[in-house]
Amino acid sequence: MGLMKLLVYMIICLNPDCNGQMASLYDINLSNYSKISAPYMTDKGKTVDVNVSMYILNIGNLNTEDMTFEVEMYFGMKWIDPRLAFKEYNNDNATYAMVKGQAAQENIWMPDIFIRNMKFVEKSRFLMDISGVRIFPNGVVTSSSRIRVVAHCEMDLLMFPLDSQSCDLIIVSYIYSTEVMTMNWAANPVLIDQRRQGKPQENSWKGFWLERTETTTDSYIFGMNGFEFQFLIAKFVMKRQPQYYILRGFIPSSFLVCLTWASFWLPISSYPARIALIVTSFLASIVLYQGSTQNVHQMTMMQVFLFGNISFIVLTLLEYLLAVKIDHKNRDKKQVRSFTNKSYKGSIHHQTNEKETSSSDIEQVNTVDEQARYKIPLIYMVYVAVFVAVILLNIE
Repeated sequence: MGLMKLLVYMIICLNPDCNGQMASLYDINLSNYSKISAPYMTDKGKTVDVNVSMYILNIGNLNTEDMTFEVEMYFGMKWIDPRLAFKEYNNDNATYAMVKGQAAQENIWMPDIFIRNMKFVEKSRFLMDISGVRIFPNGVVTSSSRIRVVAHCEMDLLMFPLDSQSCDLIIVSYIYSTEVMTMNWAANPVLIDQRRQGKPQENSWKGFWLERTETTTDSYIFGMNGFEFQFLIAKFVMKRQPQYYILRGFIPSSFLVCLTWASFWLPISSYPARIALIVTSFLASIVLYQGSTQNVHQMTMMQVFLFGNISFIVLTLLEYLLAVKIDHKNRDKKQVRSFTNKSYKGSIHHQTNEKETSSSDIEQVNTVDEQARYKIPLIYMVYVAVFVAVILLNIE
């Protein structure tokens, strides 16, 4: 709790002189003040300018099913409200007036800023709301509050798990057009907490690296009333850490494919062993594939690779069926030839043909497996090489 108060103090204290006497809201003359009116409402051509900043505590929790991401931060605003200036009657030489968040909302005007693409916003509480407002003698007002935002993020998962996602927070005023209020980013618009757990931390959260942040300002004409509204965009570019998915999906799936190749060295007559080996590998690959498709509504490169591995396991099964068919065909031919040769037992010439035929049949039985031992692994290696090349080209 003490650390949170310190951070709030650091964020909302934008004036370099923060060490002095502190006033309260009661020390400010609010007799002619109206919190429902924005500053400069009576001054034509003048607008209140709001500077926005963010201090990011945590980011991530990308939900590929709901297409959302989560940000925990201190959200800061700064504006000038000359009606709150108390220089003239600041007898105690107070540096600022400190007001709790709830009291500020009830007594003074505050910008009606919200996050347009939000799905859920939660204000942090401990014993009370973690928020506060600081009013300086010249009318400068700074506010800060700790919030957790769950916002919509349209994700492209084609390159999953080697993907990068760009998620935005779009900040806009709900009622005040540019005729009344304008918004701009502060000098340091987005700061990342580098000591989240009391020690230096890298910019990584829950399997993602935060590569960079970008801030832009733009405006749009609202179609329902024709007024122009300004909005701010904070873009977070995050790169997924693929190690977990490589160890969980790619490598086990490839091992299962290689495991089925052992069936090429088993005798064709070993039906239970060869079928059990292939079917077990097939079912395990299906489980891996289903695990990779959970909460994903788009075809990904990981799914393509796993589906390709399943296809190679099916190819091994088809190879075995072909080998069995040729084996049965050769056995039938052998039985016919043996029956024919029995009627010519006294002929040495036919006995020689029988031995040659039997030797030829044995070679034919092993031909399919012998070719599969080398051709199928070679084709699979070409498949993996092409897949890796395509991935590298798309990443670059």
